Amino acid sequence: MISSKRSSALLMAPAALLVLSGCALIEPAVNADPPTAMEVCALGHTWQLDTTDLSEKLLVELPIQDVPASAVVPAGGQTLTWQEDGALTIDSDLVFTITAAPAADQVMTITQAYTGTVTGEATINADVAIPRNWDESAYIVETTAVLNDAPVEELAYTIPRSDFGDVLGLVLTCETDVMTVNPRGTDLVQRWTKTS
Repeated sequence: MISSKRSSALLMAPAALLVLSGCALIEPAVNADPPTAMEVCALGHTWQLDTTDLSEKLLVELPIQDVPASAVVPAGGQTLTWQEDGALTIDSDLVFTITAAPAADQVMTITQAYTGTVTGEATINADVAIPRNWDESAYIVETTAVLNDAPVEELAYTIPRSDFGDVLGLVLTCETDVMTVNPRGTDLVQRWTKTS
């Protein structure tokens, strides 16, 4: 009798395992929405800032900010890598050299440099990206000026920054290999070209 009880228990065990393992094989349904056209265009790529285009826009914007600029020359660049999960990295080695004439006998050279790396994430909702968790600990924006070859201790002008942070939503357009980024409420629209 003992042996028959043991054998029936042993026979029941594999059946119970089969039922339990069958439950484990059923996977939950995935209800994720398919990516939007904007997400397909923008995410999963590396983008290079069009510094010439941005210099031309800065040259238009500076007189509006009461900066008597006559030239803006870019050097270096910025690279934006935007992963499919929204993770974002911006590597900067960008300098704008601005020439201004505060008075007839004065020449001022203003240098605005963006160096280092920013990391964070930006989730796309329709045509707006919402930046979050910005880390600028390895990123520096520095503005210096020289007036007639003498260093300027305190610049009387406010030079608009051409980067963006996680305070404002970013209005996007994206078509094939060109993306524009405009921080809401600002006038500078950045043009980026896809590199990979």
